[in-house]
Formats: sequence, structure tokens, C-alpha cells
Amino acid sequence: MKISARAILAGIWGAIVIAAFSAPLLLSGSFPTAAFFNYLPFSFFCHQMPERSFALLHNPLAVCHRCLGIYLGLFLGTLTAPFFFRIPPRAQRAGIISAAALITLDALLPFTGFWNGFWLCRFLTGLVFGVTAAPFAVMGLDEIFKTLSRRERAFVQGGVLS
Repeated sequence: MKISARAILAGIWGAIVIAAFSAPLLLSGSFPTAAFFNYLPFSFFCHQMPERSFALLHNPLAVCHRCLGIYLGLFLGTLTAPFFFRIPPRAQRAGIISAAALITLDALLPFTGFWNGFWLCRFLTGLVFGVTAAPFAVMGLDEIFKTLSRRERAFVQGGVLS
């Protein structure tokens, strides 16, 4: 059975989104140790400030608004990657550069005092960035699969070499 780069990445990003939502569920379900081990890996990548995170059952998700947008965007962008590949490469590059500029501005402008940002803006800039970045990740992993030897491909994709 051959597994595509897109399927692998969709599974990874989907699992990350589910994990972000399951942390507060575990906490509210009286599983604090399990919740701790769910929040912990995200703490290496996200500030996890409760006031900048969506809440579920009165507990914050494992990631902030922006990170949730990025992860959800990566998941959705992986699913819709074939449509993205129909866009001319120049427009693809312009899209990712624009999305990166928007998320960077949204993250840095509060330090200037000109822009405070709000939850919807943080979430949407993360979502747009994730959706535009995901097809590049799909292309990259697909390229890695193409360069692997037959034996390495069989191992990575869980197949058996005859």
C-alpha cells in the first residue's frame, strides 16, 4: 500500500489539532496528568497564555489563537493542496510571502503600540499562513519520497519489499 505525502501530513496536522482540543477536555474530565502531558509538548512552541487562547469547558486549549490558526491552516491546506498546485508558481510564492508578512506584522506591531491585535486577527493570520504554507510542505515531503531508494520507500510507507 502506497501512502502519499499529503496523507501523512494531513494525519500529522490533524492529530496536532485534535491534541490541542483534547488538552482542556482531559483537564475538565479529571485527568490532570494526561492533560499535563498534552499541554507540555505545545509549550515548546507556543506561549499558551490563557487570555490569548480559546477555551473549551472553561479550560484553555493547548495553543494560542495564532498557533491554532496555523495548525488548522496546515491541516486544511494539506487537504486542499491539489487546488493550490493549479495556481502559477509565481502566484504561489507571492501568496506565501504575503501570508508570512501578515503574520509577522500581526505578531510584531503590538510592540510598537500602533496595533494591539485581537483574537480574530491572530487566528486568521495564522490560518492564512498555514493554508498557504501547507502545499510547500507537501511538495517537500513528496520530493523526499521521490529521491528515496526503492527499499527506503517501502520501509517509510510500511510496505514489504519482495
